[in-house]
Amino acid sequence: MLVALALVILVVVAGVCLVWVAPALAETVFYGDGTMDDKKSFGGTGQLTMFDTEADARWLNQVELFGGRYGTPTPPDEDFHLYIVDGEMQVIRQIALPYILWVSTGDMGWVNLPIPPTQVPQEFGVGVDFHAHQTKGVYVGLDSSPEQASYVWMPGREPKPQEGANWMFRIALEEAPNGDPDATDLVVLKNEPAFLDTLVGIGTDGEVVEMKANGEVPAAGVTTMRLGVVTSPAEALPASAWLNNGLRIDGTILSADDTTVRVRTGAGTEMSLERGTVTRIDFH
Repeated sequence: MLVALALVILVVVAGVCLVWVAPALAETVFYGDGTMDDKKSFGGTGQLTMFDTEADARWLNQVELFGGRYGTPTPPDEDFHLYIVDGEMQVIRQIALPYILWVSTGDMGWVNLPIPPTQVPQEFGVGVDFHAHQTKGVYVGLDSSPEQASYVWMPGREPKPQEGANWMFRIALEEAPNGDPDATDLVVLKNEPAFLDTLVGIGTDGEVVEMKANGEVPAAGVTTMRLGVVTSPAEALPASAWLNNGLRIDGTILSADDTTVRVRTGAGTEMSLERGTVTRIDFH
């Protein structure tokens, strides 16, 4: 059962439990009862769950996923991808997030996946691709539900329905954005949840980083910062990246900053290139 949590009043009539959801600023929405019934990981593809907001142009302000990392004790120094799609499963936004959001292996639980506030149509979906294989990935929880809203999927491939249960995404919908919709940079903190914002600068003493929305953040509390993690289809420009070893990579440029150029090749493989190895980018 798709559940929306706001101000909830339970009314029991003739043994039937009725749930009335009062109007509220935010709704937490998920399928099922919030208890994991199974878990799965896929290599070469990902997981997608579709939602219906029952209203157009609401704001998706938070995404959580119930999962558990497997593999090496230390998280791999790699990114996975979160996708926000429309009702036709076309990508609206994609966010590159680091595996370090799952610090330890084995434990299943809810993990916040930072996103910029995103205005979504009435029908939309949230998906992930962990680029998993036998020794690296995330088991994603499944919650039994009569509704069929989940798929084995990744961009550009035919979705396959996940029968009998839905991937355990938990989302927050609101009438207004909670944060900066144009945020592009990820800040991972040591003792607090990671968040998306836009880097403004670094203090002259190196003790703080200045963020557009959150102001000064003590540098000592930051684990890592990732620049330009948010992209959209409009920003994925056909191009060729030339490397200093003479190699040319043809595809699309997903993002570029002062440290990394991310490229999707014509075969669909995503590559992260060190900025210093890229000598030229030709746009087509």
